[in-house]
Parts: sequence; C-alpha cells; structure tokens
Amino acid sequence: MTRQSAAGSRPWADRTGRILSAAVTVLLALIVIGGLIDGPPDDGDRIETLTAVIKCPQCRGESIKESSAVTARTMRQIVAEQVADGRSDDEILDYFRGLYGDQAILDPGLSATTVALWAVPALVLAGGIGTLIWLSKERARQ
Repeated sequence: MTRQSAAGSRPWADRTGRILSAAVTVLLALIVIGGLIDGPPDDGDRIETLTAVIKCPQCRGESIKESSAVTARTMRQIVAEQVADGRSDDEILDYFRGLYGDQAILDPGLSATTVALWAVPALVLAGGIGTLIWLSKERARQ
C-alpha cells in the first residue's frame, strides 16, 4: 500500500499528525520564550543556587543552605558577599574548593576521578562477561 492510498483512506490521520506537530512546535516555542523573558538570575537566585550546592563541612551531606550550623551561616554570608562583589559562580565555587577541596561541592561534576569510579566497575563487569563467553565457547569446542 502506498503512502498516498493510506492517507486517502484515512484523511484524519494526516490532519491529526499536522495538528500534533504544530502543537508541539508551539509548546517548545513558548518554553523558549518563557526562558528568555525570565532573564538572567538575580543575586538572590544566584545565592540560593550556590548555597544549595556547597556542602556544610560540619554536616553529613547537607548544603549550607539547609544547615543551621554556625559555619554554614558564615559560609552563606561569604557567598552573599562574593556575589555582591561581582564574582562569577565558578569563582565562588573555586574559592570553597580551595578551602575545603572537591568534597566542598555536593555535585562536583565530571573529573578524571569520577570517570574512573564509574568506568572501572563497568570495564570489570564487561571483562567478566567476556571471559564467561570465551570460556563457554572453549567448553563447547571440547
């Protein structure tokens, strides 16, 4: 059956596809426009975002935003001062990395260490599976 005969027997299918495509396009355009209208984050948004990703050195897995420790309050104040001074997010995060190391950031991002931590187990698993397949083929030959 050709495309033309299929569309001819079901004209609603072609029309529905066009309407659906138009609706998705309009929705995506509205999302993009909404993001552009919102504009860049203000200082308060930046402070909130930064304090949510910087780890409290006295707490277990808690950000300085969530922590009530004195150290966390001091660190929040430092973040606010650095934002007010015009430093970028990366500069502020690097400042805390310099003081406390990579563990100061709750989501440290991609580094050679994190890649190795994820890749090595996967490679060992793949090697084990490969070895099992090779051994089963060797036994089948015998």
